[in-house]
Amino acid sequence: MSPKRVQTLLKRVSEIDESAAEELQNFLDRANSLSRQRTRELEALMAGAKAVLSPLGFTETARAIFDHCRQLIGATSGYVALLSPDGAENEVLFLESGGLPCTVDPELPMPIRGLRHEAYRECKAVYHNDFMHSEWVGFMPSGHVVLHNVLFAPLIINEKTVGVMGLANKPSDFDAQDAKMAEGFGELAAIALSNSQQTDRRNMAEKARETVIDQLQDALERVQTLSGLLPICSHCKKIRDDKGYWNQIDHYISQHSKAEFSHSICPGCAKIHYPDMDIYSDDDL
Repeated sequence: MSPKRVQTLLKRVSEIDESAAEELQNFLDRANSLSRQRTRELEALMAGAKAVLSPLGFTETARAIFDHCRQLIGATSGYVALLSPDGAENEVLFLESGGLPCTVDPELPMPIRGLRHEAYRECKAVYHNDFMHSEWVGFMPSGHVVLHNVLFAPLIINEKTVGVMGLANKPSDFDAQDAKMAEGFGELAAIALSNSQQTDRRNMAEKARETVIDQLQDALERVQTLSGLLPICSHCKKIRDDKGYWNQIDHYISQHSKAEFSHSICPGCAKIHYPDMDIYSDDDL
């Protein structure tokens, strides 16, 4: 093989090596970028899980979970809302406008419709990256924050959507990974809500139990009754207690009930013990 031919082949090998090296470097860069992204996602989910375990109320916990999700995904606006008792509307816990003007009356009803309804119905995250030109933009009330893109993630308890986490205005488009992460944070919020509801029910049950105990205690303090067989002397009418001592009947009853005695004398005893005193008339005898 001629030297010129060898040089040509070596040059081609070198070019192939450089191309392979560049492709390998690109692959490594992508792998490192993906690894850093997964690390950020894991750290955000761990922070959200810690919020679930905090002693804060549900609104504060939901806000913390929402903020971790929003910062991870890159959204600037959003809210968390729960389903109303009648199942017809959202009841907003808090709203993050992202610094954009919003003049919507906070008391204005938020019916379950549009893209929100899709999240409720499908029990999964849904998103749209050109919301201002979507079929649902007509549902927005006057003064609402401009929504370039939106993502709704459901809060699911016992296979039923009981609320949503809304995210909006990400500088770039939402994607399937964003939806997946939002669903994860939605699950954390649902766990926090379930815990809060169980705590409320437990507290209500405890208060009811304490009320019943107080009522029973009050009844015991008001009413004491004697029951069972009482050994009583057939002559002097003393009663024998549990320790074997004989007590005057009035003393025994006073010790075992709330009854009080005021002493007097019956007509029969008055005639026997006070025959010279005219305490009662003959009709009383």
